[in-house]
Amino acid sequence: MSNIKNYIRNYSNITFEEEDFNEIDNLVFSTLTYLNFSNIVSEKRKYITLNDAGKIYLDNNSFDSIKKYGKSAIDAYRVLKEAINSDRYKDVLLYSYCYIGDNNKQFGAISFKVKKDLTVIAFEGTDYLISGWKEDFQMSYKFPVPSQTCARKYLNKNISLFDKNVIVIGHSKGGNLALVSSMYCRKYLRRKIKLIYNNDGPGLRSNELNSKNYKRIKDRYIHIVPNYSYVGVLLKNDNYKVIKSSRIDILAHSVMYWEIKDNKLVSSNLSTMSKRLEKSTNMWLDKYDDSQREKAVTIIFDSLENNGIYNANDLLDFRKLSNIINNLNDIDKESKEIIINLIKFNIDYLISDLKSNINNIIS
Repeated sequence: MSNIKNYIRNYSNITFEEEDFNEIDNLVFSTLTYLNFSNIVSEKRKYITLNDAGKIYLDNNSFDSIKKYGKSAIDAYRVLKEAINSDRYKDVLLYSYCYIGDNNKQFGAISFKVKKDLTVIAFEGTDYLISGWKEDFQMSYKFPVPSQTCARKYLNKNISLFDKNVIVIGHSKGGNLALVSSMYCRKYLRRKIKLIYNNDGPGLRSNELNSKNYKRIKDRYIHIVPNYSYVGVLLKNDNYKVIKSSRIDILAHSVMYWEIKDNKLVSSNLSTMSKRLEKSTNMWLDKYDDSQREKAVTIIFDSLENNGIYNANDLLDFRKLSNIINNLNDIDKESKEIIINLIKFNIDYLISDLKSNINNIIS
């Protein structure tokens, strides 16, 4: 069975004129959004080929230098090295690069002119900034979060009157942004959107899932999750395309481990573990209202920021983590209960899954 790197090599000589955009191409472009193309790809509709942009990026960034940005950036670096010399990808045009990273939001997007009659707009998922993770948690009680507002504005600005067919995509939080921006962009632009790919990104709250805006795009929406999904099963969802990952841990979230046959992802069934995670998360959502969730999430992330933790690398400072744990002991009883139950529900599903695996081995 092959993976995304094998696919790029196998389809290297097959252009988009010869074979249409497919779900694996969606993964390729979704992954590339994790690269920082600042000062390489224009913020406006000024084109540069992937080959040219990729060479500049690789000249300025070594593999060791991007490790600090996390697994997603490492995956993107590896995909870029494969794609820039491929006939399928090298002449794709990149434009309208955008990245915003501050204490309140983390947002990234880039547009691809794949061929004359096909535009792909891709949103970045959560990167190493804590503000991105904060938005993920805010999705449990707030709509829209800042990056969702940015995504809608980006789509409204970057779908041109001359764009005939548009595909909107993203991985992780970027998949949720692809969904939400497509739901709430301008009506005449929404008609141009042919497909929306959410690659193992969170779903929606009940209010948004049951809305007219969701129903308007539902027939074009494809939510892909690996059989061991830890992210895509969060919040509320009504349908999945379940595919097979070669990993059963949190790395199943990485598209590098998603199994491919020819130009399609290998189908699978959602694992018991992921079903339990979905159930436990929904139990927590149903138990507490928006204001209670907001209070708990605010306490957690205020504590992180007050202790100088702004990115994933800061979490390696055990002194800061110790201070956070001590601070959480001083919070009010209700907030402590909400936080503990969020942890407890998810530990319960992990223990249940571990027991199940042990029983299967014994039997």
